[in-house]
Amino acid sequence: MLESLYKYAQDNELVAVPGFVPKNVRHYICFSVSGVFLGFETLEKDAEKIMCPDIGSLANGKTKSNIIAEKAAVILNLPDEKTGEYKYAEKQKFYFEALSEASQHDSSFVPAVNGLKDYYDRILSAFEADKKLKSGDVMSIKVDGKPLESSHGYREWWESFRKSFETKKTGKRKRCFITGELTEPKMTVPPVQGLASVGGHTKGDSFICFDKDAFRSYGLEKAYNAAVSEEAVTGMNAALLELMKAAPRLAGAKNIHWFSQKPEYDVFDTLDTGLDLDLGFEPDPEDQQLRFETLKTEDERKVRDLFAFMMNKSRPEMPENRYYMMSLSGVNGRVMIRSYDEGTYDSLCNNIRAWFDDIAIYEKGYGYRYPKLFGIYSRMLKFSNDNRKLGERIDAELSGLSSQIMNCILHNTALPDSVASKVLMYIRSDLYSRTSDDSKRSRINIDLTASRILKAWLNRKYRKEKKEEYLIMDKLNENSPSKAYQTGRLMAIYAAIQRKALGDVGAGVVERYYTSACTAPALVIGKLATASQYHLSKLENKDKIFYSRLLQEIGCKIGTSLPKTFSLEEQSQFALGYYFQNSEMYTKSTVTEE
Repeated sequence: MLESLYKYAQDNELVAVPGFVPKNVRHYICFSVSGVFLGFETLEKDAEKIMCPDIGSLANGKTKSNIIAEKAAVILNLPDEKTGEYKYAEKQKFYFEALSEASQHDSSFVPAVNGLKDYYDRILSAFEADKKLKSGDVMSIKVDGKPLESSHGYREWWESFRKSFETKKTGKRKRCFITGELTEPKMTVPPVQGLASVGGHTKGDSFICFDKDAFRSYGLEKAYNAAVSEEAVTGMNAALLELMKAAPRLAGAKNIHWFSQKPEYDVFDTLDTGLDLDLGFEPDPEDQQLRFETLKTEDERKVRDLFAFMMNKSRPEMPENRYYMMSLSGVNGRVMIRSYDEGTYDSLCNNIRAWFDDIAIYEKGYGYRYPKLFGIYSRMLKFSNDNRKLGERIDAELSGLSSQIMNCILHNTALPDSVASKVLMYIRSDLYSRTSDDSKRSRINIDLTASRILKAWLNRKYRKEKKEEYLIMDKLNENSPSKAYQTGRLMAIYAAIQRKALGDVGAGVVERYYTSACTAPALVIGKLATASQYHLSKLENKDKIFYSRLLQEIGCKIGTSLPKTFSLEEQSQFALGYYFQNSEMYTKSTVTEE
């Protein structure tokens, strides 16, 4: 894993110079060539991070700081916002002395050193007057419009300067865990940035650390437990940072991935983007070949090309290419690897295709569309009208389940039972919410994405148990051997009859009886059958014949008795029978049917 990260950094020219880390510098103290203070410059919020000299963990102490790019509180020795105490005097002194020493090796530093000294009071007043500036903001310096960190004249001095503070070398050489070469281990491995949004520290989190006895082996001290060279660990950190920039945040973690060779199509993107586009035609339901007409944007073209590659079952050009995937979060200043997986690109394509096959439900007028993982996860929460904190709820409630789901997708294995129970809870709470929300009463069917998840859970379970006869089709299966599936169809017919006879009655058959019918059918179906006879009497003759034939056909397949309770598997079958029967009766309004 570490070797592949380092190789990724080398292949993508990300290997950073040791002693430099990327920092998000948004504010600059600006000086002219003669050292005159010109004011502050603020960049856009989404400005790119830039490589700045960094002294590592020493900057966390009370006497040392980073040079050039550092917090405003340190550069200007600002008082603590809570206590009012001036506690950065020693760090500020170190900052000024380091800049002064650097100016002896790089003339571009001279105006900055003189300007900070001559215009200190004016700089402080300008800072206090500018409401955009905060004491915790990382600032740098510009001279004649050029950032000091971009200069190269000071770098040779900086290399020797930072090493003067490192622990003296012991002469003990060990094999680097990353490169396999003999090296003098880096005793303190620099932290990795990029996990602040998922529990990480703003200053970064340690990927390799040994500060507790429990983490040490054979009496070795600190880094000798897993020796890494400075160059290798700097490259590894650069790779992690680059990968985390593009990594989606989901369920309290960042899912990063990379390949041993860059493929033409990054099939991981299908899980993050989904295909929720109207295709402009109705494809053949017998296969999932995707054929697209008008392409509106370049991004849409890329998504459709990617899905066309996936669902047309194209073989990758480099089948033996390897993928690597990690789910990362931050805990107490350390990087937590929630899951790690690797395998061939060919198997990855096949397994993601299998996932889309399992969640595929054919929609008349649309064809096949595929939800993104965020949509999948959102159906495992109790339904709520307030979606503003949906991401936070996914983080809190699904952080332990997300890695299991990802593992099942990547290896084409059965999903945990908790997935089905959570989705069924979502369906019930969604239906219940309709009784108090007039805008939702017109919705005939249960949630499509929730139905997709149940279909995938059941089909993977049946393949594992070798019950192929129970596999769920991507459209209505009138001949399903499952009593629960047929009972779900029956429930949909009862609801349709009531709606046809009485119109909108507020809390109807579904809102009042769905949960009971789904869990304890024997207690409810008889009552619904009696009510349906009353509703049938109000229908026109052609409708009465149509629905009566449907009831008779389904009743023959159920038989003369129903179980008192339905298991988790049967509740899922019931939900899908209800969904598919409704889909058959109520299709997209633009489609003309016989």
